[in-house]
Amino acid sequence: MTRDLLFEIGVEELPAGYVPPALRQLERDARQALEERRLAFGAVKVYGTPRRLALQVRELAERQADHEEEVIGPAARVAYDAEGKPTRALIGFCQGRGVDPSAARTIETPKGPYVAVTVHLSGRPALEVLSEILASLATRLQFPKTMRWLEDPNVRFARPVRWLTALFGDDRVPVWAFGVESARHSHGHRFTAREPVEIPAASRYLETLVGAGVIADPGARLKRLGEQIDKLARAAGGRPVPDDELLEINNFMLEWPSAFSGSFDQRYLDLPREVIVTALREHQRFFAVEDTEGRLLPSFIATRNGDSRGLERVRRGNQDVLVARLEDARFYWEMDLKHPPESRLEALAGVVWMEGLGSLRDKAARLESLGGWLAERLSPTHAAEVRRAALLCKTDLLSEMIGSGKEYASLEGVMGGHYARRAGESHAVATAIAEHYRPRGPADALPETDGGAILSLADKLDHVAGAFVAGKVPSGSEDPYGVRRAGNGVVRILIEQRRHLDLHDATMETTRPLFAADPELPHAAIMKKLGEFWRGRVASALDERGVAYDTRDAALAARVVLEGAPSAEAGARGAVRRPGWIDPCDCLMRARVLGEFRADPRFQPLVILFKRVANILKAATETLPETLDRGRLAEPPEQELAGALDSARARTDPLWTRRAYGEILPALLEMEQAIHGFFDRVLVNTEDLPVRLNRLRLLAEVRDLFARGWDLSQVVVEGAKA
Repeated sequence: MTRDLLFEIGVEELPAGYVPPALRQLERDARQALEERRLAFGAVKVYGTPRRLALQVRELAERQADHEEEVIGPAARVAYDAEGKPTRALIGFCQGRGVDPSAARTIETPKGPYVAVTVHLSGRPALEVLSEILASLATRLQFPKTMRWLEDPNVRFARPVRWLTALFGDDRVPVWAFGVESARHSHGHRFTAREPVEIPAASRYLETLVGAGVIADPGARLKRLGEQIDKLARAAGGRPVPDDELLEINNFMLEWPSAFSGSFDQRYLDLPREVIVTALREHQRFFAVEDTEGRLLPSFIATRNGDSRGLERVRRGNQDVLVARLEDARFYWEMDLKHPPESRLEALAGVVWMEGLGSLRDKAARLESLGGWLAERLSPTHAAEVRRAALLCKTDLLSEMIGSGKEYASLEGVMGGHYARRAGESHAVATAIAEHYRPRGPADALPETDGGAILSLADKLDHVAGAFVAGKVPSGSEDPYGVRRAGNGVVRILIEQRRHLDLHDATMETTRPLFAADPELPHAAIMKKLGEFWRGRVASALDERGVAYDTRDAALAARVVLEGAPSAEAGARGAVRRPGWIDPCDCLMRARVLGEFRADPRFQPLVILFKRVANILKAATETLPETLDRGRLAEPPEQELAGALDSARARTDPLWTRRAYGEILPALLEMEQAIHGFFDRVLVNTEDLPVRLNRLRLLAEVRDLFARGWDLSQVVVEGAKA
């Protein structure tokens, strides 16, 4: 027998951004709690508006499933007497569990022999269990900011809780939380349905609330809202500017969406598009409208929570507020155009960038140098424009539009691009300035131009290095200076735009002026921490792209030879090498190739063989010679392995250069027979020290050839020991 369950938490209006995460928590915790309490259930749905968070569980069992569990009692030595009869200790234990002493058995535990019994637990009625479950679900919800209850300071919630509704079928579930007792009724729309609304049964929740002016289902509400916005935009001769985030914000601000259109004076269209869109969305939460060519129209679409009564007055009020904001924007724009970016450059010296790291003028000088250095390596033809854009890219922070601290502050960089273009700077320079903050987060678009990407890399590299030098290192979940965000942006640009950059060299170049300004800084310690930071960012990027953890580690732990280094150096001790994460784009390429190769039947034997080589070298305590002495390779198996190594090098040399990693692993596999023959017929750890060291050197060169792309000792396969 099953019934549906309904649980609703009624609150004062929640911020729109609080509702979706709370609903996800509620669904996850409900599933977990019902499973732990052995209550079978069907579909789990969550619904939410600014005034309610609701859970609906379909086909919930009326009783818990019966359960058997093993209960450990006293030690065997005290459970039985010398004649093997139950003692009072065992009898009392069994009576407390409702079983006969004859059902007890002896089991071995880490503490020695103990007695145990199997206890059959009958399931309780769901109504008895649900009260506790639902109260716990409500009080465990987490929010970015919470309020404390005077009656119980330990209970916190985002806003005051006004009612609880809990039904199992058509029976009320008694729940007590936040000083409120659950009831059979809910509440409809705050203004159009003021009286409490009785919910006849859990299964009729949504339809009952619709009759009270509330669309509790976010999906249904979003569909209604989207259709209204599209219809109004067409009526205005255009289409809504796409903005999924704004659509979701509006959706969770409303219980009964009613969209309406408004207009503003055509003369405001002289302002930059981003300024108008920001004025519409940031505080007013309005949707901009554009024509089929992507040009803004002097129209907007807004929403209200409720029906259409008094809508004309609401429209006029919204239009008046918008005009005030656009007038502010026009004033800022006209004032800023009187001060070209170059005229503000020296004024940056009066603005501190980061405590202990000088001014924004100092940062601009560093970006000019670093941007040029990066451009020479990534796109030399853009070096001049990058250097110019780097010098000017922070000047808009002194503008009225950005520096006012109002809603347009989010347009930093974007406005700098507009000001640069108006001042006569080239399109390439202005675009690089406009794009250099991208990406601001994981969902943000990347720079579209080479100049913008290079300047963004320079800005983010400088931000990361500066934070580490200033001691603003992120720890745990704390990252108030956005250092991880900047690091992730660097890795995203390099990976997603397939740009190859040596992060070690880039970090050295970035920190050079910082260390020169303060020679007392612990250079080695800071560089080590920066290396660990970048490895972590690359590892996270591979995780996000679905790379298996051991495949990821194999690529990260590789010892890549610097581009252009002779292949012979790959096997020579002291060769110029870098860790595998040093080039994020290259690291992902190698990881994906290795992941694809795992399906090859030769993969597992190859890993086992590599680990055997690595383990022998790990156990060696002597310092190996820098080069292989081929004159000491007297045994045929040694000579065969050396020949196979030479052949593999010759085949893979051009492949490494071309990053043709898919062809390299099969080529390296051709050494397999020679490696097996070496191990089967040669004693590596012979007592002859020079011979032993030379054989170890040979194995080291075999290992190092693989390790140019992958450290296969990191890979987990059955039958292989690390």
